[in-house]
Amino acid sequence: MAGTSAAALLLTGGLLHLADALGPLPGSLVAAGWTLAVVAAVTGLGTLAALLHTALRRRGVPPAADQVEHARLVWRQELLDRGMLPHLRRHLLPHPDTAITPCSPPDTLSPCPARAREDRTPCSD
Repeated sequence: MAGTSAAALLLTGGLLHLADALGPLPGSLVAAGWTLAVVAAVTGLGTLAALLHTALRRRGVPPAADQVEHARLVWRQELLDRGMLPHLRRHLLPHPDTAITPCSPPDTLSPCPARAREDRTPCSD
């Protein structure tokens, strides 16, 4: 955020300075832009130092194989419980307003009498 704001203020202040705008506004915008640029640089360096510190501290400690396998199993179970099963239940369970009707045998290509008017697809039930 500070970097983007610095760029916007420096650009606006520079354009106003080139347009010979009167008053202290162009100089104030440029000064605020440089201040935000310094803030962006300091916070960027601090973030980089924290990332490097964490990487060096955790360099020789890989996660245990059983922890990885446990996390994988938990993830797969959650994917099944929260993703696949609700989707399948929503799309595979019959709707309460549909009635079960007799249909022609699967080996024939005649359409279902109940669905013949709707979609003209042969019955495979």
